[in-house]
Amino acid sequence: MARSKHDRETQVLIEEATQIADKLKIKKIIVVCESLTLWKAILPFYAKHQFIIALAGKKLSESITVETFLCDFTGVARSDRLDYILRSVVESGKVKKGERVLCMYSLAGRKALDTLRVVRIEEHYGPISPHDLKRIGKNIPVDLLFLMVNLAMEIGQEGREGAAVGTIFVVGDTGKVLELSKPLIFDPFRGYQEAERNIFDPKVQESIKELTLIDGAFVIRDDGVVMSAGRFLHAGAGKTNPIKGLGARHAAAAAISLNTNAVAITVSESTGTVRIFSGGKAVRSVRSYRPQIRIHKKKQA
Repeated sequence: MARSKHDRETQVLIEEATQIADKLKIKKIIVVCESLTLWKAILPFYAKHQFIIALAGKKLSESITVETFLCDFTGVARSDRLDYILRSVVESGKVKKGERVLCMYSLAGRKALDTLRVVRIEEHYGPISPHDLKRIGKNIPVDLLFLMVNLAMEIGQEGREGAAVGTIFVVGDTGKVLELSKPLIFDPFRGYQEAERNIFDPKVQESIKELTLIDGAFVIRDDGVVMSAGRFLHAGAGKTNPIKGLGARHAAAAAISLNTNAVAITVSESTGTVRIFSGGKAVRSVRSYRPQIRIHKKKQA
């Protein structure tokens, strides 16, 4: 009985989604398909609309009779899953900046559909630019922020020694940041001349990549000098609103950005996503990694 009810809900959502797409003149409908039953419900509408069927694995695609989009999202938290898939679709060229797409997926964790969402790609999924960063870090040089975000994206994509890593960069308002933090380890940058620890030096960037294996935050002065590494941020995290699904690293970044004029940049160990915090809030997120995606095309009979 419950199964029949869920099937009926899914059928209604698909019907409504196709009507919404027609009314809003949206050409592409992305469906996060987690079961063969869901695909069978979509099939009667497939020929009249431009669907992108996103699947986590090849096994299900073998039972589907049309082209599918393979993107392994099984290890991504459900709350972040649509972001992951959308960015993957954009990178593949299936959807371009400036397009609107209608997304159908399950947010509740069932294999049936329960959520519809209209997404404007240019607003949420375009690459970050110096212009974006100028508005985020008003007291921090744009070239420094741009370098730090790109370094964070490299870390999120590459990891270290074959393992995923996460970290925090705190840029600007260094005096206050150091007051609101303490060392977790002997500081690896202590004792070096400032010219030898400037983040604009590629050798320093490579050193930081190695040091992401240690716990704690990197503190970067607004001229690019790395002031400290392995710092525990103890600004009052309780004064910020926690972000659902994110842990202590992001709470610490939000808190330090609220209690100082610094910008905090986090790399998520679980997903590689880079988030930028200012004024206690995550103001921008960028997916820094390229999942193994491929288009599964059916051979013509």
